[in-house]
Amino acid sequence: MSEVIDQNRLAAYLEKKAKWLSWYETGAGESNSLQDQWFAMLLSEMSFRVVREEVAKDPASMLNIPLVAHLLSSGYFSSQVLATRRLLDGRPDVISLRRLIDDIRKNRNLVTREIYVSFDGTAYEPELPELTIPGLQPADSPFSEWNRSRVRHERFDKLSKVAPQNRARDNKIHESVFSKMDDWIDASGASKLVTLSHKYLAHAAQQSSINTAIPTGLSFAEVEGIQKAVVQSMRVIYDIILSSSTYSEVVPMVPLGFFGKVWNGESLIESTARMNKQWDEMAEERNQWVRDLDSDFFM
Repeated sequence: MSEVIDQNRLAAYLEKKAKWLSWYETGAGESNSLQDQWFAMLLSEMSFRVVREEVAKDPASMLNIPLVAHLLSSGYFSSQVLATRRLLDGRPDVISLRRLIDDIRKNRNLVTREIYVSFDGTAYEPELPELTIPGLQPADSPFSEWNRSRVRHERFDKLSKVAPQNRARDNKIHESVFSKMDDWIDASGASKLVTLSHKYLAHAAQQSSINTAIPTGLSFAEVEGIQKAVVQSMRVIYDIILSSSTYSEVVPMVPLGFFGKVWNGESLIESTARMNKQWDEMAEERNQWVRDLDSDFFM
């Protein structure tokens, strides 16, 4: 017997969830998945910063040629602006973070407490055994059904803003959950990059239409702020709201030999090791963005 009473709602939820998951994962059927978009944005930004740092250490490097520097800088700028614009595109025919947030918000009536807790058959109200049965998981084990149900109920208390004593099967996710993600994105300055895209990349804006108060540059801190808001919002959706178990580090493992071997005459110089070290340091910083996501989101 199913733990979910509203079977029609459960069926609708599972259908929607399958679609939302297909938008995220690489290889799930969407060539422009959110994961692919995210990795491309991150790869471009981190690669540029590694190369830029290496160039500063070697003034004689061919990367200091003005032509090469121009190509690197313009490519970096374009990639970050367009990646941000794509991820925040709200049209109904694209794969984007904005569309994902809006679609879940519109269908939040499907994500009730009973479905959140028991969509996969987990008991809605499991009884805590008084005795430990040999061969079975202890009731308080992280892998036990009792504990899994408890954790989901406690997390949904936060999502629904309902106190434990007022729990009901039809509790729904509170609107403030979506507003919090909106606030993260708005505070990141992402709208500035979308404006830059309209004025300088996607369109050739007339000078009179350009707000001179909006800078045309792009700092590393601004890019990091946007990336953090994007990846935290995606992880809130897939890890907390959808309980999807699609966890991955913020930064994917760098491909073997990604930085190649940099030679100076007949001697292998230290560039490769330095670039790998800087990449690892940036990756560790970015992976920290989602390490304590529950606390950051529900604080």
